[in-house]
Amino acid sequence: MSAFDPETLSILRDVLDEAWSVLPNDRKAHTPKSELAHRILKLAGQGERDPVRLRAAAMIGPVRVNT
Repeated sequence: MSAFDPETLSILRDVLDEAWSVLPNDRKAHTPKSELAHRILKLAGQGERDPVRLRAAAMIGPVRVNT
């Protein structure tokens, strides 16, 4: 497991909050915020710190369709 310094944690928190705020309500209904956090942490654990790339990683995921 990766350890993050306070500055990085602040960036990650901001990225998560921003990604969640722009996520459409229909996706929020089917995507837990923790799933976005997991995607962000996974990429950050690989060394990524660019907020745009981290946010993109959070937003891209499986689309669940109710049929």
